[in-house]
Amino acid sequence: MARPSRLIGLALLHLCLLFSSLDAQVETGVPRLGDPVRFYMDCRARGCDAMHIRTEIRWVDHVRDIRDADVYLNATSLGTGGGGVSSDLIFEGRGRFEGMVDTLTYVSGGDATGFEIREGFTQLVKIGLMRFVGLTSMANQIEIGLRPPDIEEIVGRPGRGGPTADPEDDPWDFWVFRIRGGGRLGGRSNRTTRSFNGSYSANRVTEDWKVSLSLSHSYSETIFDFPDLDFRKAKITRRLTHTGSLIKSVAGKWSAGIRWSARNATYNNFDFEGALSPVLEYSVFPYEEATRRSLTFQYAIEGVYHDYREETIYFKNTDTFLTQSLSGSLNFNRKWGGAFVAMEAAHHLEDIKLHHLTLLGGFNLRLARGLTLSVMGDVSRTKDLISIAANADDSVEEILLARKQLQTDYTYSTSISLSYSFGSIFNNIVNPRLGGGGIGIPMIIG
Repeated sequence: MARPSRLIGLALLHLCLLFSSLDAQVETGVPRLGDPVRFYMDCRARGCDAMHIRTEIRWVDHVRDIRDADVYLNATSLGTGGGGVSSDLIFEGRGRFEGMVDTLTYVSGGDATGFEIREGFTQLVKIGLMRFVGLTSMANQIEIGLRPPDIEEIVGRPGRGGPTADPEDDPWDFWVFRIRGGGRLGGRSNRTTRSFNGSYSANRVTEDWKVSLSLSHSYSETIFDFPDLDFRKAKITRRLTHTGSLIKSVAGKWSAGIRWSARNATYNNFDFEGALSPVLEYSVFPYEEATRRSLTFQYAIEGVYHDYREETIYFKNTDTFLTQSLSGSLNFNRKWGGAFVAMEAAHHLEDIKLHHLTLLGGFNLRLARGLTLSVMGDVSRTKDLISIAANADDSVEEILLARKQLQTDYTYSTSISLSYSFGSIFNNIVNPRLGGGGIGIPMIIG
C-alpha cells in the first residue's frame, strides 16, 4: 500500500501539471489578424441549436469561453402576436474587432416548425458573421450566392415571418386562432393514470392593442389499487378555465388594460371563480429593448367572486371581495451572464391580514474562465388562502392523495449549481455517434 505522503506528492505533481497546461492554454489564446474568427455564443433564443450551428458553420473557430472569443453573439427571443418568435442577434467584436457591433432580427411565422426556426436562425448567424470573416484570411474561401426565387419564396413559405402587413391587407385583421388537444395513459400493476386536456385561444397583437382570449379544460384521474391491503382509491381533478385581456399602449412607456378570468377547479375548491381587474403598467426601459433588458411595474385592483364546492375553513359557501396588488420585475442579459428578479405584494382591501408576498429570482454568473454559478429560488408568504375546504386535511388518506389544496403559511424552493470546464479552448467538432441510441437499461451477463 502506498504511503500517504507519496499519494499527496503525486496529487500535487498532477495539480502542477494541470495548472501549467491551463497557463499554456491562456498564453496561446491571442489570434493574429488573419486567423479564423473565434466565435462564442450566448444563446437564450428559441431555435439556437449550438450543436447544429457548429455543424453548419465550420469556417470559424467555436470557443468555449467568452475570454477567448473575438466575436461574441448574444441572442434572446420573445413571442410574436402571430404565434411565432422574434429573436435579436447582437454580434459584438472583441480584441481585433473591437468596436464592431451589429444587430440582426429573425422573425418566424406562427406556423413554423422547430426545424424551420432552427434553419432560419442558423442562416442569420451565418450572415452576421460575414462582416467579421471578411477581415480574415478565410474571406478568400467564402463563396457568396443567391438562390433563384420560386413560387414559395415569392408568396411566402410556411414558417417565414415575411413583411408586416397593414390591417386592410390582412383578411384576418391580425387575429390568430389556435386549437390544441391531447391525452396521456399510463400505469403499473397497482396504479393507473389517464389525463386529457384541450385548449382554444384567439389573439390579436398590433403596436397599439393587444387582445388575448383563451379557454382550456383538463381532466386527470389516478386509481390506486392494492388488493392485499384492501385499498382502492381514485384521485380525480378537473379544471375549466377562461382568461382574457385587453391591453392598450397609452404612451411610450405606459400601458393600461383590463384582465378577466373564470374557472372551475376541484383542487382549489372552486365551483366557480370569477375575477375582473383593471391594470396599469410602467416600463422603465423602452419596450423595444425587452429581449435584452426590462424593468416594469404593475398596479391592479381586482374584484373577485367565489362559489365554493365545499364549505371553507372560514365557514363560507360563497364570497365576494376586492384586492389590490403591486408587482415589479427586472430582467437583463450581459456578457457575464443574466439575471431576473420579480416581486408581488397583494392584499384584500377590507382586511389587510389576508395578503400574500412573493419574491423569485435567479442568475447565471461567469465567475472566471470556464467557471459558472447558477442560482434560482422563490419564496412566498401566503395568508390569503381563503378557499381551503374545511375537511381538506380530515385524514391522512386525503392528505396523501392530494385531491384538495391544503393550508400553508409559506412556500419556498431553491436550487444552486456550479460548473467548471477546462482544457482546449476550441469547440468545433461535432460527433453524434452513440449519442442517443440507448434508453438507459442496464444489462447483466453472467
